[in-house]
Amino acid sequence: MRLGKIELGKKVRIAILLLLMLLLAASLYNLYRVYREPTVVSKNLPVYSYEQRGQIDYQVQIRPNSIFNETPLGSGQTYYAKLVKSIDAVCSYRFTADAAAEMKADYRIVAVVEAPKMWRKEFILVPETAVQATGKTLVFSRPFTINLESYNQFLKSVNEELGVNAREPRLVIRADIDLEARSAAGRVAEKLAPTMEIPLTSGEFRIVGNLTPQKSAALTRTVQIPDPDAQERRIKACILPVALLLLLVVFSLVTEGRNSAGPDLVQVVWRQHGDRMVRAGDDFSLPEDLITVSLSSLEDLVKVADEAGKPLIYQEGVLPHKFTCYVIDGLTVYSCRVAEFDQCINAAALFNGRTHHSAGAAASRRDQSFGDT
Repeated sequence: MRLGKIELGKKVRIAILLLLMLLLAASLYNLYRVYREPTVVSKNLPVYSYEQRGQIDYQVQIRPNSIFNETPLGSGQTYYAKLVKSIDAVCSYRFTADAAAEMKADYRIVAVVEAPKMWRKEFILVPETAVQATGKTLVFSRPFTINLESYNQFLKSVNEELGVNAREPRLVIRADIDLEARSAAGRVAEKLAPTMEIPLTSGEFRIVGNLTPQKSAALTRTVQIPDPDAQERRIKACILPVALLLLLVVFSLVTEGRNSAGPDLVQVVWRQHGDRMVRAGDDFSLPEDLITVSLSSLEDLVKVADEAGKPLIYQEGVLPHKFTCYVIDGLTVYSCRVAEFDQCINAAALFNGRTHHSAGAAASRRDQSFGDT
């Protein structure tokens, strides 16, 4: 059994077709773009990984007093400046890598007395020293002592010399460490600077700063590896245009445009045969005593009108695509209800082809009538 097509308005059908075509074009462009993308990606692989860690550890030596029995005091506590005799510190450093290399570390330890935004003075605690090693690890440790009283005395002399008391003065102990490593993968140059900060002229203080800095890094090599998502993107890009193309073909086959046949046919008929057609009024109705003959096509009704020499009576239907035509001959009325577009077009063609025949037939009947008279 042949299934009928789905009727849609012409404009609606054309709009849907255009939309599907635009989507198909966009999917084809996306397919082109995806296949133009490289199938490999660049990735940085570590070939020499390393880690460095610095630390300044300390103990505070205090003078004999009636409060604290413990001596020295450990790190991370609150200290009283008048009780502090000295600070014993140790700067340590460790560099570790995953491959052997020639390593060299240059370091020095300085003490900086400063009044932020005013002045600063640097003192050498440990002069520049070099440490070398071969392998995967370089380690060194260097003890030093901080005489806090001497820096307070220096601060006092500067205040007297300048005539201005320093605002928020402090003592900064900094270890400057420069590391260089030469491996088969390349050269590494790194810096690290553990620091400790001590407020000056404060009755009590805590030691703060970046006491244990650490850093991890690696030398890398760029390699090309297959893109794991490339194949999946290509498959998805292929599926979409195929699906849209199938949808476009199916939509074209199962749908058809619906035309407004009635009004177009009426205009054609009235333009060609308006001199032999009449339009029925809104209150038009057929008498009940007439014999009604329903014809199957407008073509048959035209033949009856030609033979009887009667006009075609046109009556509009309730629906815009339906109308009825009548021919009344005596007590017989011939009718045809037109509802299909193809039937209407055939009737219109028939009207155009039979124009001269209808006029000739009418003239012959008039001549015959005059002859009989």
